[in-house]
Amino acid sequence: MENQTENTVTTDNKGNKTNKLLIIVTILLLGFCGYLIWQNLELQKQIETGQVAFTEVSSDRDQVKSELEDMLAQYEEMETNNNELNEELEAQKAQIEKLLKEAKGKNWSIYKLRKETETLRTIMKGYVVQIDSLNQANGILKEENTAVKSELTNEKTKSQNLTEQNEDLTDLVTIASHLKTSGLKSYGVRVKSNNTGKETDRAKKTDKIRTDFTILKNKITIPGKKWIYVRILTPDGKVLSEKTDDSNKFDFNGVRGLYSSKKQINYQNQQANLTIDWKKTSDFPVGEYNIEVYADGVDIGKTKFTLK
Repeated sequence: MENQTENTVTTDNKGNKTNKLLIIVTILLLGFCGYLIWQNLELQKQIETGQVAFTEVSSDRDQVKSELEDMLAQYEEMETNNNELNEELEAQKAQIEKLLKEAKGKNWSIYKLRKETETLRTIMKGYVVQIDSLNQANGILKEENTAVKSELTNEKTKSQNLTEQNEDLTDLVTIASHLKTSGLKSYGVRVKSNNTGKETDRAKKTDKIRTDFTILKNKITIPGKKWIYVRILTPDGKVLSEKTDDSNKFDFNGVRGLYSSKKQINYQNQQANLTIDWKKTSDFPVGEYNIEVYADGVDIGKTKFTLK
């Protein structure tokens, strides 16, 4: 009986200990749950605060981006002819584009962006003032340049008119300086046994063609040695010439051609009588001959005659 009683007491003691342990565990669980609830509330507050802060920062970022884009557009509109200033403007535009990239990325500081944006805005204001001053100065220079160009155009016109007048006078002097002839005559000559000559119009009897003329007095012509050339064109248009190579050619009227005879004279601005002969190399054809006389590259007389 006593053993039963002891067992009963022992069982009751164990039950009491278990109950106490359950109560303690329950209390701890309730405390832990309360802590979790409190921690969750605090976390929600932090998230809400963070969302507000993120919204505000995003708004600031968008505003900075807008300001940077506006500044970039203003820099694009700035125009100047100063190369050094253009290089500085390009450098500022590159800095703005760099900040825009930073504002669009994840790694950015709104404070830094705002500070650099304000710095760029201040620099831009200085450039605006500088460019305005340059534009005003350029405007004044353009007006002065226009006036100078107008005066220069007038002077060029005057100079051109004087040049044209001078050229006209030069041409007149050049023309006036050309030698002139008178009494130009060409004819066939029959050479007698005593070496004297007699004029003839018979082709078979002609031994040479003679050209007589007088070079007139001309004070404008530059004195000195001059070559006088005679070209004799046969009835079929050929030039009577000993040779046909370049050694028997001269320049006249802008071309180069054969001559028949030539003679050098020492012209001293006085009248001079000349006779230039072409000796027979083959039978002279019947018909009309044209004679041309040249000096200093221009013709100074023409005539014609006929052999029967």
